[in-house]
Amino acid sequence: MKRIFSLLSIGLLALCALAQTQFTSGKFKYEVIEGTNWVQIIPKSNSDSGAGYSNLVSSDFKTQVTHDGVTYDVAGIGANAFYRCTLNEQAILQLPEGYFFIDAGAFSYTEMGSLKLPTTMELIHPRAFDNNKLAGVTVLSGNPYFAHLASTQGTVTYTMLTNKEKTKIIFAPGAKPTQFSTSGTTYLTSITIPDQITEIGDYAFYGNPTLKTVNFHAGITRIGMGAFYETLLTRVNIPNPDCEIGSSCFSNSQVSSITLPQGMKKLGSHVFFYCVNLTSLTLPEGMEEIGKMCFSSCNLTSVNLPSTLVKLDTCALQDNPYTSINLKNVKFVGRQAFSQCVNLTSVTSNGMLEEIDGAAFTRVPMTTAYLPEGLKTIIMNAYFRCTNLNSFTVPTTVTTITGNPCVGATSLRAFNVAEGSEYFAAHDGCLYATGGFTAKPDPVRAEGDAPSGLTALVGVPTGWQQSVLQVPEGVTVIANQAAREATSITQVELPSTLLEVRPSAFSGITGISKVTCLATTPPACSGESVNHFTDEVFQNATLYVPMRSVERYQNAVAWSNFQHIEGIDTGDEPGLLGDVNQDGYVNISDVTFLISFLMGGDVSTELLPSGDVNQDGSINISDVTFLINLVMNDDQN
Repeated sequence: MKRIFSLLSIGLLALCALAQTQFTSGKFKYEVIEGTNWVQIIPKSNSDSGAGYSNLVSSDFKTQVTHDGVTYDVAGIGANAFYRCTLNEQAILQLPEGYFFIDAGAFSYTEMGSLKLPTTMELIHPRAFDNNKLAGVTVLSGNPYFAHLASTQGTVTYTMLTNKEKTKIIFAPGAKPTQFSTSGTTYLTSITIPDQITEIGDYAFYGNPTLKTVNFHAGITRIGMGAFYETLLTRVNIPNPDCEIGSSCFSNSQVSSITLPQGMKKLGSHVFFYCVNLTSLTLPEGMEEIGKMCFSSCNLTSVNLPSTLVKLDTCALQDNPYTSINLKNVKFVGRQAFSQCVNLTSVTSNGMLEEIDGAAFTRVPMTTAYLPEGLKTIIMNAYFRCTNLNSFTVPTTVTTITGNPCVGATSLRAFNVAEGSEYFAAHDGCLYATGGFTAKPDPVRAEGDAPSGLTALVGVPTGWQQSVLQVPEGVTVIANQAAREATSITQVELPSTLLEVRPSAFSGITGISKVTCLATTPPACSGESVNHFTDEVFQNATLYVPMRSVERYQNAVAWSNFQHIEGIDTGDEPGLLGDVNQDGYVNISDVTFLISFLMGGDVSTELLPSGDVNQDGSINISDVTFLINLVMNDDQN
């Protein structure tokens, strides 16, 4: 059932808490509000077809009811109480004095004549009247919180619920005029906002089933959240540049034309989300920011952004069919801003772009990534699943790449870095950081610091054709999703300098059969979940590590998931010094072995080459001393 179950307000929550007892008296089902002597009217039925009430008159609404010998005061109308009910299309239903709240969904999809509120009414949930078919709401004079305003639209007068000052529309009628009892059904299709109104409240016209036209005047300063959500509104013309437009204000409506004033600086989140009739967009000069999902899932084939625009927030223009876009002076492209724009092949700008957030261009069909000089930051997966992408060149100005920017770009064979970059380099087709990994939250290397070689593997192209990934010595970090889905890889060779493997570094690869890690201390595997390799690799691949480090890897986070771990002799690996008994470890058993061997006196190193621990050319008591210190230091490490 499409119902709304949020509590009316924090104030009401403190009073009402969680109800316990339910009972039926007269026409209504009631619920006792725990800790009080109050009850609220609740749905008689939980059916999708409605809450179970019909043919009501004002006298049905009681101020007190008695159950099991206890008399309760009726406090108000509970959530969804009259959901999808036809109460009485020919009557004015008057709530009695003492009722002080109407909760969410109480009159949603409800058909009735008109509703009259008492002087005691204090709290009305913004979504109490979603998708209603009421003639209007009137309020008895003397109510300190609410009033009503009669507004003639064409030949019919409608009554709107307002604040006490009559400057804010709280609720607008859904279908019938105030003179409903004689003239039959007359639908509200067009409305001119009265001059005295400066604010349209949250959800005021939400789901109005017939409203097609609204005329705003220049004095409107705010149009609330969801105010015209899911209406038949076709045109939006807002004259006041300082008017605040709330989240989801025109979402899911039939809007096909938008006129906004010059000087309006921001559109908030979801404002025109899923306006599928909207095919063309021209925003005025002065606009600086487009909010989250503002024009997501419309049908835009043409987008003209103003030169003043600096920020496209998350999903701002995603899932639209336009083929090209000029960002002009935009500095920030938000997460998934152009995601699912499956016809987008051309992006241009004036070179002001500074940051591309994660998944910004997900699944766009571009063949060349748009990465202009001046760009500073590329967030991981900026070009996620761009299967046509075959060219990616990091400009010299980029200082931060937080992880593989092109996971799933199956046509990309190699990363390139513009000559002169001090922060990144391409090696063997892979993308590396130099002189430190400048991914958040790592500090960015100070300007002027000289690069010091390859220090972090940032990305392996998904379309990489090689089977062996050999990460060079000097690299200390494998970045987030660095080799994710690079399925050609069957062997991974990691250097002795490696300190950290970040989440999902090798996820999505099932065919790796051999992993060699030369670091004597298992590199840290950061992240809450152990997903650095796939389960198939953990189960089937063999992990080769320095002989003396086998036990460490067997007990280390993530590495311990490998079912097959074997030690290898790295030859000149310093950690094998002192492994006198050649069991792959340096510990007290080597000290015991060496002492036992020396009980017959000094011996030649030819008999026991590994016994010359201090490497002075002979084996004697000084080697025992040296070995004891070596074991003690190793245990401390």
